[in-house]
Amino acid sequence: MAKLTIRPATADDIATMAELKSTYVRSLYRGFISQDILHRSTPDFHAATLRAWLESGMYRILLAECDGVLSHYLVFGTNPEEPHNGLIYEGVSSSFTSTEDKRLLVDRCLQELREMGHTIAHLWILTDNFRVRFLFENLGFRPDGAREKRNMFGQELHIARYQYKLK
Repeated sequence: MAKLTIRPATADDIATMAELKSTYVRSLYRGFISQDILHRSTPDFHAATLRAWLESGMYRILLAECDGVLSHYLVFGTNPEEPHNGLIYEGVSSSFTSTEDKRLLVDRCLQELREMGHTIAHLWILTDNFRVRFLFENLGFRPDGAREKRNMFGQELHIARYQYKLK
């Protein structure tokens, strides 16, 4: 059985996380976003964002490794619009990550948000992305009715906010 290790990300992890993100975006958003836009999802582009998040001190990044190989990560922190609430900014996983391993990483993230004093964790999901919605609903997140249109990758996409009550 593979050994799962969950730990905080460091600057040394950025290149590997950016490579995973590039692959993830091209796979996850296939069918939602045109292929020519998806091909702009490069590791260099994502590395800059991850580096900024990590260096800002506003965000935490937890990653999970299976037998020493990065399988998934979560970026989370305080919601700037609602400081008493936590916000999961980004979740990325490889194709070989099990649902149980994802649950363990999300549980650790929720534990850290609780320890930061948050009462609710929010995350935004594409309304048409049934696979991700199903995953987070099975992990205990519920839609709270908030919906938005956001320009992502040069296209207007519909997203819904989900919440998890931490206390």
